[in-house]
Amino acid sequence: MALQELYTKYNRVWIPDAEQVWKSAEILQDFTPGDRALHLQLEDGTVLQYPVEGPGQLPPLRNPDILVGENDLTALSYLHEPAVLHNLRVRFVDSRIIYTYCGIILVAVNPYKQLPIYGDAVIHAYSGQNMGDLDPHIFAVAEEAYKQMARNNRNQSIIVSGESGAGKTVSARYAMRYFAMVSKSSSNKRVEDKVLASNPITEAIGNAKTTRNDNSSRFGKYTEISFDRRYQIIGANMRTYLLEKSRVVFQSENERNYHIFYQMCACAEEPEFKSLRLLSADKFNYTCMGGDTEIQGVDDRADMAETRRTFNLLGLKEDFQADVFKMLAAILHLGNVVIKAVGSDQSSISSSGSHLAVFCDLLGVRQENMSRWLCHRRIVLASETVVKPQPRERAINARDALAKHLYAYLFDCVIHKINQSLRVPGKQHSFIGVLDIYGFETFDVNSFEQFCINYANEKLQQQFNLHVFKLEQEEYMKEDIPWTLIDFYDNQPVIDLIEAKMGILDLLDEECLFPQGTDMNWLQKLYNYLGSKPLFEKPRLSSEAFVIQHFADKVEYQCKGFLEKNRDNLYEELVSVMRASKFPLLADFYNEEENNSVIKGVKVKAARSGVKPANKQLRTTVGDKFRSSLYLLMDTLNATTPHYVRCIKPNEEKLPFEYDSKRVVQQLRACGVLETVHISAQSYPSRWTYIEFYSRYSILMSQAELRAGEKKQICRTVLQRLIPDSNQYKFGRTKIFFRAGQVAYLEKLRLDRLRTACITIQKHVRGWRQRQRYLSMRQAAIIIQQYVRGKRQIRRTLTAAALKQAWAAVVIQRHCRGYLIRRIYLLLQVATITIQAYTRGWMARKRYKKMVEEHKALVLQKYARAWLVRRRFQTMRRLVLNVQLSYRVQQLRKKIEEQNKENRGLVERLTSLASAHAQGLDRAQALEMELSKAVSEKASVEEREKKRKEDTDQKEDLEKEILILKEENRRLREEKVQLQTQVEEDTQVNKELQEQFSQLTKHVKVNWINFFFTIDSQVMETQLREQREGYESQVEALVFKNDHLTRENQQLQALFQEKNDVNRSIGQEVARLNAENMVLSSFLIYDTLYSCIYSICQKHLSKLIYRSFTVFLENIFLGKLMISEKHCACLVTHTLFLLFQDFEEQLDMKDRTIKRLQDQIKALQAPVKGNLYNKPTQTQTLMSLCCAELKPRGVVVNMIPGLAANLLFMCVRHADYLNDGNKLKSLMHAIITSIKQVITDHQENFEMLSFWLSNTYYLLNCLKQYSGEEEFMKHNTERQNKNCLQNFDLSEHRQILSDLAIRIYHQFINIMEDTLFPMIVPAMLEHESLQGISSMKPTGFRKRSNSLLEDGRSEGEAYSISSVLQLMNAFHSSMAQHGVEPQLQGQAIRQLFYLIAATTLNSILLRKDLCSCRKGMQIRCNISYLEEWLREKGLQGCSVMETLGPLSQAAWLLQVNKTTDEDAAEIQQRCHELSPVQIVKILNSYTPIDDFEKRVAPSFVRKVQALLQEREGSNQLMMDAQYRFQVTFPFCPSTQALELLQVPSSLHLGFLTRI
Repeated sequence: MALQELYTKYNRVWIPDAEQVWKSAEILQDFTPGDRALHLQLEDGTVLQYPVEGPGQLPPLRNPDILVGENDLTALSYLHEPAVLHNLRVRFVDSRIIYTYCGIILVAVNPYKQLPIYGDAVIHAYSGQNMGDLDPHIFAVAEEAYKQMARNNRNQSIIVSGESGAGKTVSARYAMRYFAMVSKSSSNKRVEDKVLASNPITEAIGNAKTTRNDNSSRFGKYTEISFDRRYQIIGANMRTYLLEKSRVVFQSENERNYHIFYQMCACAEEPEFKSLRLLSADKFNYTCMGGDTEIQGVDDRADMAETRRTFNLLGLKEDFQADVFKMLAAILHLGNVVIKAVGSDQSSISSSGSHLAVFCDLLGVRQENMSRWLCHRRIVLASETVVKPQPRERAINARDALAKHLYAYLFDCVIHKINQSLRVPGKQHSFIGVLDIYGFETFDVNSFEQFCINYANEKLQQQFNLHVFKLEQEEYMKEDIPWTLIDFYDNQPVIDLIEAKMGILDLLDEECLFPQGTDMNWLQKLYNYLGSKPLFEKPRLSSEAFVIQHFADKVEYQCKGFLEKNRDNLYEELVSVMRASKFPLLADFYNEEENNSVIKGVKVKAARSGVKPANKQLRTTVGDKFRSSLYLLMDTLNATTPHYVRCIKPNEEKLPFEYDSKRVVQQLRACGVLETVHISAQSYPSRWTYIEFYSRYSILMSQAELRAGEKKQICRTVLQRLIPDSNQYKFGRTKIFFRAGQVAYLEKLRLDRLRTACITIQKHVRGWRQRQRYLSMRQAAIIIQQYVRGKRQIRRTLTAAALKQAWAAVVIQRHCRGYLIRRIYLLLQVATITIQAYTRGWMARKRYKKMVEEHKALVLQKYARAWLVRRRFQTMRRLVLNVQLSYRVQQLRKKIEEQNKENRGLVERLTSLASAHAQGLDRAQALEMELSKAVSEKASVEEREKKRKEDTDQKEDLEKEILILKEENRRLREEKVQLQTQVEEDTQVNKELQEQFSQLTKHVKVNWINFFFTIDSQVMETQLREQREGYESQVEALVFKNDHLTRENQQLQALFQEKNDVNRSIGQEVARLNAENMVLSSFLIYDTLYSCIYSICQKHLSKLIYRSFTVFLENIFLGKLMISEKHCACLVTHTLFLLFQDFEEQLDMKDRTIKRLQDQIKALQAPVKGNLYNKPTQTQTLMSLCCAELKPRGVVVNMIPGLAANLLFMCVRHADYLNDGNKLKSLMHAIITSIKQVITDHQENFEMLSFWLSNTYYLLNCLKQYSGEEEFMKHNTERQNKNCLQNFDLSEHRQILSDLAIRIYHQFINIMEDTLFPMIVPAMLEHESLQGISSMKPTGFRKRSNSLLEDGRSEGEAYSISSVLQLMNAFHSSMAQHGVEPQLQGQAIRQLFYLIAATTLNSILLRKDLCSCRKGMQIRCNISYLEEWLREKGLQGCSVMETLGPLSQAAWLLQVNKTTDEDAAEIQQRCHELSPVQIVKILNSYTPIDDFEKRVAPSFVRKVQALLQEREGSNQLMMDAQYRFQVTFPFCPSTQALELLQVPSSLHLGFLTRI
């Protein structure tokens, strides 16, 4: 099909436009060869005549709308500049898609807005996918590089280029983040974090604000990310190219210096930077040249904190950081050094400024030397050395040159330190390099920097062209298509013009050798030597510039400054001053390294080698260094497999999603995208598989061709018929190759066939409608005619008599019908009244019965509530009595202590009074003795008086003595009376003390009576404990005496009889003790109480206290109260303290013991069935047969679900029955360990995991059902409740089993998901479940020849929804066969359905070709199949369909109308489970399959966005396919009677004994 034949009516073309570059127009009239003009109509309705001078002057054709918005530009049928430009516009502006493929290039348009397409979920979605399976993305390129490195063991490179502000740095950062995410290393060195952490540092010291970009990279960077043999990151290395040193000392308007300077100035007040004596950024000359020192939305202080954090993360020491900041501060201070002119040829340093002193102090150099050599220069002549002053201009240049060299040296030092930190010990197996380099640049004034940048881009473009050419050749050879030479642009002449002998760089280096060389002399040499070159021009309007025709555009370079920038000289005197510094960072300043490396194997090189300098001691120039580093870079790239990312800047204003066609097309020409399109267009750009072609163009095939058989042969036959020229297509092994325009021609034929079919359908539908309308009108006309004719006939035949008779008949009929109707009415009335009567009676009786029931219920409630209140009152009363008793005991204890204190005081007082009384008696006896002596003396005196009567002389003396003795006798009598009074008082006091003591004794008696009441319970507990010990010994004897069943029964009967006798005796003893307690209050039977107390005290008290307490009791009960009060008080207090200590805790413990003994007695009485006994030595064999060797597909196992769990539980229950804690513990441990070992040995065995999930769940249910807990027992039968566990609480083991079941469940789900995951996308999205409706649009994407493995699945093995349902059936049948609980099955199926929904929706969001109305129909059909399957399996009530809600809403969104405001409101209301980001993404990605469909208008998308702004929810684009619902194990009691369960002989468990 000739291209000229496509210029027919209704087709559209592109014509040039000054504003939009290209604009669309529709052809109004077919073009025939020889016509001078093409009749066109613009989109605004303007009609014009487009002049055509010849066949080659026809405007380019526009692609059909069906091909617009393709993921790959090379898939377009018409490949030219306007098609590429329009396709990018549609994707960027309308669909908000920033990435597009162009062959092997990824075109990335900067959106100037944060997009939710870089999350971890998106990385996981692209991981493992082939390039082209999902929408274009930087992650797809990174995955392709990583996959080819791992598959082919070949190093890879990702080349990111573009002009400033296009997003190169961000793209390179995302690529490295992808590698760090998908190749996580297992070491603790955090190499991935270090690789990512290097970006903030390099951006701080190498990026700056320009007029085009706020974060423009001012250097080239090649980062090698090293991988080991397991393809995990082990390190990285950076190489930098052409740092823009001039930015340090000069910035244009609205530009800034490097970020690090402003970050330091923002932190000048912090303590770490005080010593640097920094000022604000607007006070340093080197930071305020561009005007504004701040960037809107950028916090320099926060960025500084991030820079320092990454310094620390990379392991760069604080000392090195401090040196770096010192050097940067010194550069700022150096820029503020003021140099003033002294005359016309001299200069000096201003003494008023302190910045030079600060500079010298920071770098450790001498100020006088620095001040001198900034303004002077030493010139070495043949015979002498002359120091020559420099004018102010040269001195300023020397200062700026020093600043530039210092910064460049510091930049290299930091990069070197970063590389050292990123270098990890270990051998590098392979690497992926990420090249972030400047794109082609052209400004109003272009200098040496732009020349070097464009030179590098020329080399990269040449390498790119050769690589594209090579890939095209490989694709042709793979498909067995004859290779034909493709003519493409070769930029080798431009490279030769720059780097060949006597080229621009050679002449520049030669001119730099001359001390007096100037820019004008060098320019004149260029004119002389290169003036005849076709790619070199001399400007017409300028004599100080030259023009080079680059591959992208013509660029005019100003020669001013070329020599100075190429020399990059620094005065030797200043270098010497710097080298003399003691600053450690300046130790190797300005040391030239000789480049001894030899460039080997460079595939892209100059036609002639460059000129080597004659003198080896001459310092190499910047141009020569750059050329060498560029050779090394090209050598590295040629040794790797390159991947290309071209970043495009859509507008100059940095507005989000604004598209400036002029700027975009300029960059497309410069970055090689259009060259790729040109190369593709020269050959066969459109490449479709046979299946895609057959699916798309089967409508053009005849019935005979469709019956031909093989699809490949059908495609050959059809193409030969439709396109006779065989040169317009080629048949490959798997694809059909089309030349440009042929796919558009096929689309035109397809559209014509569809249009013809539509016209035919419309013709028949319209004819049918007209016929139906005609037939209905004809029938109506016939009916009207019948009525009219009948009316005429009636008028013609009727008379007056006939009319009267007719009227009379009508009257009779009326009365007759009325009579009949009245009879029917009366009959219905009677029936209705009867029914109402019966109904009302029934309702009244029902209401009465209900009232009676309510009254009875009220009576029952009254008595029940009264009983509850009484029971609550009795409980409260018992509680209050207990509280009162404890309180009274405490009060009694306090009173006893107080009485003890009082008794001790009274005893002391009584002792003192007794001693005083004894002293008084002794004194009275002494006085009586004295009195008797006095009486005897008196008698002797009287005798002497009688004798002396005779002696008259002595009479007077005797009378005096008698008076004295009488006086003394009177005095002694008075003392005797006093002593007798005192004795009487002492006797009275003694009586009072005896009364108090008797009262105390009575009080103690009362307390003891209460105490004895409390002790009775201990008596009963003691006796019960003795009986319990007897029972335990008897129970142990019963356990192990089970050799013969008859003997065991006899022993059990004897034990039961003995137990009954003991219980009878216990009851009699308790009754007797209760009777004794009743009479103890009146002290009537002292002997029984005495014996009880003796028995208690003998067991609870020590021997010494026992003897003392025995004497005390005898005195109490015999009435002998005259004992030592002190001894009594001490004994009572000590005894009460011992007996009341922890008495309540002992009572509780005794109650529990009694209850356990009673339970054991009941267990002995009840018949025990359903237990299995095994010897402790047989536990390992049991675990081996029931766990390790048990096969899920066994016949017995399939017949009895949960058999293993039931057998194991029966053994557990027997261990509990034996009350053997050690055996029970070891058995549970063995069960859990064995199950863990089984699931560990069969991690990938779905059947085994399903089987043990079921059995673990059954065992867990058995432990709950027979635990004896009330919440589980209420579901059991009476027999099951009798067989519950009696002695041990297994709640801890239940928790361990529950955790183990959860582990098995998650492992079980992982296996099902791994099996299901590869089927989801082919079955749900790619397979055509609705026959006859093609929902896939062939993309024509040309995947790389080495990026895909050979597809092992044939066409017949493609997955469909039936494959998914078959797999789900297998899962469900396996779970059902193994007895998995239905609710647990529902949870597993729910998790699988969630995976289906999440994976399918994520693929829709990442594949633009799936967003169509027909695809929505296919998805909805597949969802209906899943719903039907759920209903068939009875799982619709497990909340499974809720997981498909987002997918169902996405399918509905693809099918619904998307035009009006009502549609937008309906979308906002219906799609409540989709996030706003997902809804907008689907709307933007909506792609029509046919020309009859329309795209979603951007205005409609904005309406939906406005409605969704108020919705709260996640802003994540992707669903989390790794999400796990929380699993719950419901308790479902089993009706299985374990005592009826038989142990199959096939399990070889004969060693188990049934009890």
